[in-house]
Amino acid sequence: FRLLCRRYGTTLCYSPMMHSRLFVEDKAYREEQFGPDDGMPADRPLIVQFCANHPDTFLIAAKQVQHRCDAVDLNLGCPQGIAKRGNYGSFL
Repeated sequence: FRLLCRRYGTTLCYSPMMHSRLFVEDKAYREEQFGPDDGMPADRPLIVQFCANHPDTFLIAAKQVQHRCDAVDLNLGCPQGIAKRGNYGSFL
């Protein structure tokens, strides 16, 4: 979807929000959410967004994508019930 948007002039894109703990611990989740084409030159500039409730886990996740993005964003605004249950987003 990002590449389609870029084709029509979008200059900066965000990734979908990813769960930092799952991204760090689950290779299948990581590969599904941030595949081999994500963050390649045609997909830049790119901001990768994570939800997190533990700073060390967020840092590990950010380091795993740092060479394939231009910035990493910590979601602090998600008001959904799942964010409340997980203590992240606006419930951090």
